[in-house]
Amino acid sequence: MNQCVPEIQPETRALKELSAAKLTRGRSHYDGTRLRTLLLLNSGCDEWPSTLLSDRVLQPIDKVLLLLAITIARPAAKDAYLPPQRALAMMANVSSPDTVWRAISILRCTRWLVACQRRYCKGRLSEPCAYAVCSCPLPMPDTLFLDPDYVPFLEKSVRHGHGRVRTVADLVLSQLPNDIRSAPRTGTSA
Repeated sequence: MNQCVPEIQPETRALKELSAAKLTRGRSHYDGTRLRTLLLLNSGCDEWPSTLLSDRVLQPIDKVLLLLAITIARPAAKDAYLPPQRALAMMANVSSPDTVWRAISILRCTRWLVACQRRYCKGRLSEPCAYAVCSCPLPMPDTLFLDPDYVPFLEKSVRHGHGRVRTVADLVLSQLPNDIRSAPRTGTSA
């Protein structure tokens, strides 16, 4: 049987290996309450992504948060860490850390930010601890390679506490082919 399997970009494969190696070497930052997110910059993100400005799904705060993530990750030849939500809220000039978490959820739903590593805590998967910051929404095959829990994340997000996250997740799910939506799951999503 000759199936057409989309090819994973070499950069995506390298990114997965790099994130796993950094986490194995203990290159993570603990802020006193949780393991902070390691940002990995997509190699093609060497300038501000013009497609971000024309994205009709994202609101201005979502775009500002992605630009902040790019700004943090871009100069880091070594490791870059996503600041805590409260610090990101101050950097983005928003009053609530919850707004930051909502924006991060929407960026993940739309594949501008892709979870590429997760840690186990007490025998179960915890929230993502490494993200790929992308210069355009990552193609679906690459997203599923980096984040096998992407579809369960979307399914969980349709029950999110914020209506906009629910709407975006539902929109993205409705556009996925049935074979992706019905694929076997590898774990649980944060």
